[in-house]
Amino acid sequence: MKSSMAKKSIIGLLLSAFILTVIIIGDWVFAAVIAGGAGMGMYEYFQLLRKKKGNPISILGIAVGVGFIVMAWYNTRHGNLLRANAGFGAVITFFVLLVLIIQFFQLLNRRERYSIHDLSITVFGAIYIGGFGSMLILLMGIGETLFDDNAALARLVILLPMWAAWGSDVGAYFAGSFWGKTRLFPDISPNKTLEGCGGGVVFSSMLFITSAVFLKIPIGHALLLAPVASICGQIGDFSESAFKRELGVKDSGTIFGPHGGFLDRIDSLLFTTPVVYFYFIWFYPWPS
Repeated sequence: MKSSMAKKSIIGLLLSAFILTVIIIGDWVFAAVIAGGAGMGMYEYFQLLRKKKGNPISILGIAVGVGFIVMAWYNTRHGNLLRANAGFGAVITFFVLLVLIIQFFQLLNRRERYSIHDLSITVFGAIYIGGFGSMLILLMGIGETLFDDNAALARLVILLPMWAAWGSDVGAYFAGSFWGKTRLFPDISPNKTLEGCGGGVVFSSMLFITSAVFLKIPIGHALLLAPVASICGQIGDFSESAFKRELGVKDSGTIFGPHGGFLDRIDSLLFTTPVVYFYFIWFYPWPS
């Protein structure tokens, strides 16, 4: 048991160091790592769905999912945030039209290789993982626009959804270990407790609010956004747990050993990133 925990801790520290290094480097390196991670996450997602006799168009889904990230990076480098949002919409439009064309030709040829269900899960997987993941690139663009004279603060913007996601995991683990008694959803995630979830919200909010102070985000916005993002991250974690429980698997993959697969590592981040990104876009918490 102790050796397993030590291995898990070492892998966690190495992953954290790698992610922090990539964020510091930024630019196309950051975008490439996000694209690679999203691509692996989509691959795991589509492979899991095949266990339920689904037949997603994996190559198309992964290509379009990565396309979201490429388009986001290109537009933050050669346009503005408004154009970046337009790029996101353009990829969705192209993707949906392509799927409808595939369906049309299947009907025309009276040969249905991919059902409506298969086409739907292909679209969902690309948007859920690739589309949501691309918002990390858009957050990078927001940070570099606001703090073009301070690279450290620009990078700190990217860490906000990560504090909300992985800070919740750390806080929930320790709070649940010491005080966890009330199990929330034992049929979905038997080790998660109400006390642990509360500890996750508190710890991640502390990290989030501390960063918000450096980023000159008014405290009222920080106090609202931090717990909301943390709770959304935990919902993301529970959602993937429910998905895996339905498929009868423990982890989405084995690449990270006791930490599972790519999708296991980014499930909560895929929920916190859109929350933080759209909050910034809609409410713009920085003084004009």
